[in-house]
Amino acid sequence: MRTLALSFLLLSLATTHAAAEAVPVKMVPGVGIMRGGEPYFVKGAAGDKHLDELAATGGNSFRTWTTNGLGPILDDAQKRGLTVCAGIWLEPECNWFSYSKPEHCVRQTERVKKEVLQHRDHPALLFWGLGNETEGDGNNADYWKQLEVLAKAVKEIDPAHPTFTAVAGLQPAKVAGLQAHTPSLDFVGINTYGALHALRGYLAKAGWTRPWVVTEYGARGFWESPRTSWDAPIEPTSGNKVRDIRKGYEAAIKPAGDCWGGYVFLWGQKQEATSTWFGIFTENGEATAVLDLMHELWKGQPPSHRAPNLESLTSDVAKKEIAADSEFTAKAEATDPEGDPLTYHWTVTPESSGRDKNNRERPTKPLIKCIIKTEGPSATFRAPTKPGDYRVHILVTDTRKRAATGNIPIKVK
Repeated sequence: MRTLALSFLLLSLATTHAAAEAVPVKMVPGVGIMRGGEPYFVKGAAGDKHLDELAATGGNSFRTWTTNGLGPILDDAQKRGLTVCAGIWLEPECNWFSYSKPEHCVRQTERVKKEVLQHRDHPALLFWGLGNETEGDGNNADYWKQLEVLAKAVKEIDPAHPTFTAVAGLQPAKVAGLQAHTPSLDFVGINTYGALHALRGYLAKAGWTRPWVVTEYGARGFWESPRTSWDAPIEPTSGNKVRDIRKGYEAAIKPAGDCWGGYVFLWGQKQEATSTWFGIFTENGEATAVLDLMHELWKGQPPSHRAPNLESLTSDVAKKEIAADSEFTAKAEATDPEGDPLTYHWTVTPESSGRDKNNRERPTKPLIKCIIKTEGPSATFRAPTKPGDYRVHILVTDTRKRAATGNIPIKVK
């Protein structure tokens, strides 16, 4: 009865979407991907927010990590002439799921098939992403074998859209696992940050000959950045992030060939290490200089209105441990390309406020009492009374919803 009920559900979903018409996407060796018979190079963003800005910047696609809410997301993309790289969540190896247990894999396969069948005919669909950084260290052969089962199942249901899996770097064990067990995957998605500029050389040395897309890229991550003496990662300013991303894009993605494009991370805002490390937008929706860079890379010229540039951010306590309740100062120097007036917003926050039930970092709250006086680009602070790790943040905004960001880690003894 359970099998009959599932079959009826799949038939119902297929009937519901029969009126929609998929745009076929094909892999052409030596050429790249063809969408609707036309060459298609991915100029993408990771995240499903700020879609109007994505289209205006010259982007043509965006990436999700699950199928939650995928129907409306596809509709929003279609309205703006964008495509969706639809992620399908796969379980990591854990205490409630193991790739060595066939019954677990069968349940996951049936779920994946149902999700594909529900959305396969939408004209905004581009790729199916089978899992994101679920591979661990790459040595679990059972995981790669399950990926092959899933890739075959998806192709049977939806031959019009290529499949891939996104890995956290393509280390030798992952190359070996993919080569040995996943011939049905059309390409590999590679999530990489500080190592992007060297990616092409690495893939050549690793003997990788299949197509690839950079499914996440951005400035150097907090795990690969310089650190203070107390091990706090030092975040680049928004302007320095632009230099990192440009170098990586022009070295790895722009030459094309077996690279079909990439998805810049993150087209939105989130708390991860800090509130500004990865977001191309601020909490209030201002765009940073990374958006201006993507406009230039995708359209061939910068936008007419650009974000401010934070030239420097200094403090008399930078790289020092300070006493609780002591005073200190900080100063920012910023310019605006169009000469717009600038506003300086100073805050002090704890380094971290823990994680929620979904293991996401909770946003940190500003410590209002730490600010003694602000005078535009200069500010005087009082250190928190509680010992611990904190950050002094500066947000510089213009009058056109553009912003520059930076911060200084401090340690209170």
